[in-house]
Amino acid sequence: MLYFPAPAKINRMLRVIRREENGYHYLQTVFQFTDLFDEIGFEVREDNEIRFNYEHLDFSKEEDLIYRAITALKHYSNSDKGVTIDLIKNLPMGAGIGGGSSNAATTLVALNALWELNLSQTALIEIGKKIGADVPIFIYGKSAWAEGIGEILTPLEIKEEEFTLINPGIHISTKLIFESSELPRNSMLFPDKYFDQSRAINDCLPAIYHHYPAMRLIMNALNELNLNPYITGTGSCIFVPKMDAEQSLLLSSLAKEQGWELLPFKSLNQSLLYENAPIAL
Repeated sequence: MLYFPAPAKINRMLRVIRREENGYHYLQTVFQFTDLFDEIGFEVREDNEIRFNYEHLDFSKEEDLIYRAITALKHYSNSDKGVTIDLIKNLPMGAGIGGGSSNAATTLVALNALWELNLSQTALIEIGKKIGADVPIFIYGKSAWAEGIGEILTPLEIKEEEFTLINPGIHISTKLIFESSELPRNSMLFPDKYFDQSRAINDCLPAIYHHYPAMRLIMNALNELNLNPYITGTGSCIFVPKMDAEQSLLLSSLAKEQGWELLPFKSLNQSLLYENAPIAL
């Protein structure tokens, strides 16, 4: 069985420009990758079967984006091959770091190679965007300025930095946030595609705070420590830049008291999927 990384992403900026007639939202966001990842194992089968080496306890098979990616790829390519799948789940769910979407993207990219389909990256992105709005960036594999629902991608070099991810263990529903009346939908369109700290905006905060008031309390506590926290995407994970020794000690103490998980990471402009896996597009 061959194992491939499915790395997490962070949103450095997330702005909601408008709601389209089809119900989707036109966004402007900035994606960067991290060195945190799930691992997915693949073993090609010749019997057209899809088998799993892990149980679907927290979500059904039909909700599993790995399964949806496999079935979408089989439908698109008419492949008669099957696969046995293993998943080592390191990334928290519903946390805004794209774990499920990254799993789907890694599945599409890996099986494209292992099933010898030779589909282009453009074709894989077309398949991926029907599975989830964040799937295209993981197939793209480079930090990017993204628009539309997240599928219009422009490469963007961003400073690679050390951060700490704070996982408070709160599962946030992306669907609830984007359906919320508390979500602003009228941000000005930025014409220039660049990122600096002045653009570290997340328009989803009012909706997140309204539906998950504990998140406001957490952010207030982190701001009191002058940690410059940022909520990534529509999830509950928060990242803070590299801290001094005193800040690090205070955060560790607070995290232990509150039961938060702390994960040091580095932001990356290149996905680990393409750096470490024996595949190319």
